[in-house]
Amino acid sequence: MRQAARLTAAIFLIAAGVRPAWSAVPDPALPAAIAPMVVASMEARPLPLPDPVRAMIEAAIASGERKDVETVIALAKATNPHSLTDIDAILAAWKAQGQGKPEPDPIRQMLAAAMASKKDGDVEAVGALAKKTSPDRVADIDALLIDYRSKRAAEKKAAAEAARAKLAASKFWENWKGEGQIGASHSSGNTDSVGLSLGVALNRKGINWSHRLRAQADYQRTNGRTTVEKFLTEYEPQARIGDHAFAYGLGRWERDRTAGYHARWNLSGGLGYKVIAKKDLTLNLKAGPAWRQIDLVYGNTESELTGLAALDLGWKLSPTLSLSQVASTIIGERTTTTSSLTALNAKLTGALSARVSYSAELDTNPPAGVENLDTLTRFTLVYGF
Repeated sequence: MRQAARLTAAIFLIAAGVRPAWSAVPDPALPAAIAPMVVASMEARPLPLPDPVRAMIEAAIASGERKDVETVIALAKATNPHSLTDIDAILAAWKAQGQGKPEPDPIRQMLAAAMASKKDGDVEAVGALAKKTSPDRVADIDALLIDYRSKRAAEKKAAAEAARAKLAASKFWENWKGEGQIGASHSSGNTDSVGLSLGVALNRKGINWSHRLRAQADYQRTNGRTTVEKFLTEYEPQARIGDHAFAYGLGRWERDRTAGYHARWNLSGGLGYKVIAKKDLTLNLKAGPAWRQIDLVYGNTESELTGLAALDLGWKLSPTLSLSQVASTIIGERTTTTSSLTALNAKLTGALSARVSYSAELDTNPPAGVENLDTLTRFTLVYGF
């Protein structure tokens, strides 16, 4: 009777999913044929996955890390062999969802970082390096580069169209850029001298028109006598004709008492051509008829029809160093005047630069008592805006 009671209890415990502590070692009193059946029944019966284990697996899946999921599932299977059905069901559902985050791709990550910077040169360099180090993935890398180039071309086109529309809607007094410069000098002793140089230059580029305005003043006194007193203002509009050709107008006013005139007016108009139009090098040539009037210090006024030829060179030697050259020749019946301004600009920090410039003016028929060659060297600080 005792054996029957123990057998009945074992059956109820097995049905409830609990393995009796004494089931691993069958009681010798149990019939030999019954004990193996009880143990086999206990080992074959599936048990529900404990909630703490299920929560650990779900947390690993939520992290999206494949390695973490595989590690937790392997441990769950080892410690819960009677819950394989539940574990396999969770594993199947996870795989059906794409098995979490894929393993990171170093090449894609490197290209993505370069593309995010939107520096086309860097992207091409990284792409070339990636193809060189991973020849088996050339097709994949080329596909990424082609997609990037297409998107960048679309972005640039959209940005250019937006800028063009904004420029077309802007007023004349808007979108001006320029620079101001200042320089001073002082010496004492054998020579008592003080000098001041001021200048401003403004530029505005439109869709079909561009404008340039420049003003310059230089003044110097040496040993109580004015040795330099030069003032200049000029305005030049340009109208675009084609990709390289343009029409220009030029108005210039000058005063230089030491050179013998109160005022000198020059008006000109003609055609120009952009010989070189690169990002780091530009060269423009222009020529046309001109009219000049000179109000001399001694009271006489001279005017004549002349011709103008000029060049404008800009050369960016490095990210911080640039060279410019502006020269013009006005050819008249009585006199020919050639002027040149050469400037070397070195960027200091931000919008501040240092500039050294050399200007020369040669007049073939100057007023009486005036040298035909006049030069001036300036050392100035320049602020761009």
